[in-house]
Amino acid sequence: MTTPHRSDLTLGLLLSAASGGVDVLALTRLGGAFASVITGNVVVIGVSIGDANLRVLSYAGTAVIAYAIGVMIGHVVLRFRGAALGVEFALVLGLAGLWIATAAHPAGTLQYAALVLAALAMGVQSAAFTLAGIPGVSTTYFTGTLTGLVAGLVTGGGMNRPAASALCALLIGASATGLAVSRAEVYAVLIPFFLVLGALVLSLEKR
Repeated sequence: MTTPHRSDLTLGLLLSAASGGVDVLALTRLGGAFASVITGNVVVIGVSIGDANLRVLSYAGTAVIAYAIGVMIGHVVLRFRGAALGVEFALVLGLAGLWIATAAHPAGTLQYAALVLAALAMGVQSAAFTLAGIPGVSTTYFTGTLTGLVAGLVTGGGMNRPAASALCALLIGASATGLAVSRAEVYAVLIPFFLVLGALVLSLEKR
């Protein structure tokens, strides 16, 4: 396995932690949908159709559509990682502004707007990180990351340390943001905000 560049690994860890943080914000304050876990959102859509719960359906559906558009932006419109992360930062900045302006409790149209910003950001991030080319590592698709990690262990491929590190970063980002939501909710959004900012600065320094 090719050893990834240290800066690419650091970038992946920052974005993985940011993904965990953004998903916590979405789950706790933005209608209970995921910003990046599309498998989970599709299941929620299925359950909400069965239960005729249009409210839950609208949140999960909005997140899926916004994420898909974010991926399109990342792959089609943007041609290099620095630009993609710049767009992601702008989206997270907008999310932070809405979050703080509504004291961590956006409602109505603002809640949907915040969810759209979060899911768009995660879609752009997913597309941006593919440019790093680290095998078996994603900053949003962690089912695949875990699958590759375990498969490598049982088939003799060895430990994919970048994948294991990304999973740990996801947990740390989610835990830190979850703690902030429970203790200082207005400022919880600053955790993924500064993580994405750090990733952007690192990416620009590499150019």
